[in-house]
This record gives sequence, structure tokens and C-alpha cells, in this order.
Amino acid sequence: MKIAFGMIVFEGDYVLRQSLESVYPYASQILIAEGPVQYWQDQGRTTSTDNTNTILDSFPDPENKIIIVHGQFSEKDEQCNAYMKHLDEDIDYLWNLDSDEVYRSDDLEKMIEILEKEKYTSVDVRSCSFYGGFEHYIGGFEQKAGNFHRIFRIYPGVEWVTHRPPTIDYKRTDVPLRHMDGDTLFDTYGIQMYHYSYVFPEQVRKKIDYYKAKVSMAKCLDDYFNRIYLPWMRASDEERVLIEKIHAGVHEFKPQYRGPAYTHKFDLIHPTPIQNNMEELSERIREELNHYE
Repeated sequence: MKIAFGMIVFEGDYVLRQSLESVYPYASQILIAEGPVQYWQDQGRTTSTDNTNTILDSFPDPENKIIIVHGQFSEKDEQCNAYMKHLDEDIDYLWNLDSDEVYRSDDLEKMIEILEKEKYTSVDVRSCSFYGGFEHYIGGFEQKAGNFHRIFRIYPGVEWVTHRPPTIDYKRTDVPLRHMDGDTLFDTYGIQMYHYSYVFPEQVRKKIDYYKAKVSMAKCLDDYFNRIYLPWMRASDEERVLIEKIHAGVHEFKPQYRGPAYTHKFDLIHPTPIQNNMEELSERIREELNHYE
């Protein structure tokens, strides 16, 4: 069983190293396309200006698994296809991996066993999307079945159709379409991704700016970062309950589009790369939050 992990990244240094650490032992290839889409190009960006490139260039790769493509892209669909050109012919599965997603080793091992046995064409993965740190995650919309298409069986000539949602075009009719949804995967095997997507203030600010401007302008709450995210970060537990009641949760989409999305206490164990760097990562959260005082 040969798995390639495919990643697109631009200024995503937050848990990038931890993400790569979690999947490296299980990868035949790690294909990465780094660079800005048009929205960031219009603001003068040509490559990541944070520590993304430093992490990519210095990450230990003793088995020569990692291929990095730098460029500027019209959108994320084109960025995904930029790394597909380097996909080895004998790869069985492509695992779509964002730079803020980290996996537990036992979950990766179980998933590989499932793929070897069941030969699924595609697999969704449930997201445990952390909010404001490492102790809370977003329920509701963020855990909706079908939100996160992640694993795709590879056949000759495949390419990305869209990154939102992640969709592969097989260009043939003889592909046996056999799908496992994320709810079944989690309920049966306990497998999910640990998604650090709303953890760091600067990360959230950039994400919201991009989504509000280019992706879902009408669906996003106005001034979400200053009205919801920062106040929640600075609030007591009692005050957070009141903040979440205003818009039926903390997700940036308006409630009428995503339903309730309240936070919940996380009572499981973070993946080892996160546990081993928790102090450093928590300090970065504090420093970024202080920047907005």
C-alpha cells in the first residue's frame, strides 16, 4: 500500500512541522505546493513570508519522500494540480492534508489497514476543529458528515476538479465507487483528524479575511475576528457561553447557513507531535493575542 500525502500551503507555519511529523513514517511521497493564490498575490505576496519555507526546507527527509513546488496560483484547485504532476505511478491513494491537520499514529495505522482490506475509492474524515487553543473544539457544522473529503484512490490520469470540497476527477467510468463517510469512520474505528484551524489569532485573522473577501462573503459574519473570536479568547467560561449564544456558536458562517456550532471541551489526547510542543505552541498563542491588546 503506497500513500502520497498532498498539501497546499501559504503562510501556514503554525503546526506545519507537527503535521509533517505525524504522516512522514506512513508516506511513500509527500507532495507540497507552496505559494499564494490570486487574493494574496493582489496584496503583493509571491511566497510565504513567515517560517513556512524554513520549515519545508529544513524538515528531515532521509528517505527523499518530499517534493516541494513553489509558485503563484489562480486558486487552490490549480495549486493542488501543481503537485499532482509529481505523483509516482505506483501510488495507491492520495491523502489530502492541510498544513493545520495532525493525525495520531494509531489512527493512521488503522486507516491503512482499512484501505488495504476494503479498497475504498474515497474516504471522508471527521474533523475535531480546535478553537482558541487546545482545550475546546467546534461541534455542529465543523463535524458535519461530508465536510472533509481526504482520501482518494488513484488511477492513471486523475486530477483535481476543486479544492472546495476536495474532489478528484477520475475521467473514466470503470472506477468502482466505494465511499466511507467520516461519521462511520469515527463511530466504528474512532479515527478523526485533529484540526488546529482556529487556534492561533493571526491564523484565524488571515483565514477570515480570505473567506470573507473571496469565498463566502454573504455567508460570513461581519467583523467576526473582532466581534467573536477575540472576545471569546479573552473571556471567562461564563462569558464565553454568552458570546456563543449571540450567533448559536463560534463558526464564522452565519447561523442560517451552518446551524449551531458551539464549542465543547476536549477530553481526548492530542497527537504526539502536538503534545511534545504544547508549551511552545501555547506561548505563540499568547504572544499573538497580546499583539491585539
